[in-house]
Amino acid sequence: MTRYCGAIIFSALSVALAAAPAHSLQDDWPESGPLSTVEFRFSADAALVFAAADYGGSTLADLDLGFEWEGISDNGWRWGADIGLQAQADSPRDGFANQAANAAPPRRSLATGRYTGGAPEGGGEAFAASRASLFLRTGWGELRAGLTPGAAALETVPMPTGSAFLRLDGGPLATPYGAAIRTLNAASGLGPTLVYTTPRIVGLSASASFTPQTRYCGIDFCTPGASAAGPASARLDSVFEGALSFDHTFDSVGRVRLGANIAFADPASPAFSQDYAAYGLQARWSQNGWNAGLSALWSDNAVSGGRYSAVMTALRYDFGDWSVGAEWARAEDDFLGEDQTATQFTISRLVGDAHSVAFGLHDIETDLASNQPLAIGINGRNGVGVFLEIAVSR
Repeated sequence: MTRYCGAIIFSALSVALAAAPAHSLQDDWPESGPLSTVEFRFSADAALVFAAADYGGSTLADLDLGFEWEGISDNGWRWGADIGLQAQADSPRDGFANQAANAAPPRRSLATGRYTGGAPEGGGEAFAASRASLFLRTGWGELRAGLTPGAAALETVPMPTGSAFLRLDGGPLATPYGAAIRTLNAASGLGPTLVYTTPRIVGLSASASFTPQTRYCGIDFCTPGASAAGPASARLDSVFEGALSFDHTFDSVGRVRLGANIAFADPASPAFSQDYAAYGLQARWSQNGWNAGLSALWSDNAVSGGRYSAVMTALRYDFGDWSVGAEWARAEDDFLGEDQTATQFTISRLVGDAHSVAFGLHDIETDLASNQPLAIGINGRNGVGVFLEIAVSR
């Protein structure tokens, strides 16, 4: 009952956001003193998803609010603060967010946050900060500090998925027993991070970041150190990330985007005996309504024989206000003894400047090694599902 009430609230918020005038989201005004101009920006994204499948039906909702304050000095430097808030009525899934595991001992993947063993925590409603940082932007680049994504996530090339919220690869919402595949190199999670990003020159941009501890718990990123209920061994400290990206539109070829990143970290438990390393690659091409993308991640889970690998590919064609798309993703986690393969087809339409409606069909198959503990109802169902997503973005 709580989830359906939450979905109704999210739906009402979506309508309110859609009705708000766009010009109310940003205001500029002169300011005396060291800052010649001050700007305030507000953004909001909301979605309501109705899903049905072999494993039953569900209603999901997500709301993301962003607030950014920026002051511009006389010399052109930009100072500011960025705050993001996220609320969800999601399925109690066994990946990405920190879920309790009652049976012993659970195994948790450092690459994805996904675990096996035990039972998922009941309920799926959550509210948390998604970012909170200070930044300085100059002609030499941007310096950011606080709860913010690391260098790898900042330079990652987004894939041309047909659904904004229900994606095979790291979507913010997931149907019960849905895909839990992640190609995003998110070793730093959402811990306190210092990150520097260069200006984009001749299509190239680079970022570097350091995260001393990863104990902050958000919704899509959560480390067990932030919750006594989670498997406390799976945590990374002293995370170093480096990333490059390329973005350029060629006259004859179209727009080409490439990304590469790497992360190194120290595991914070004797259960993980090796230093952690993860590598990510992305490529995307767009021309005349066609969009194609490929993303991959490799990591070692900081244990011998604990290799994780994931690949995701997406194809989308846009014509007018309509889009049709297809996604395929696969992940193998030797540490968890888990293989997962998923396929999704979508058709979506833009409605006005802020709304979108998407219909999707997906097939998800999950296999676990026979020696892994498997509680009834967790990680054990394969099947076909459909969903309807209603989203608004301001």
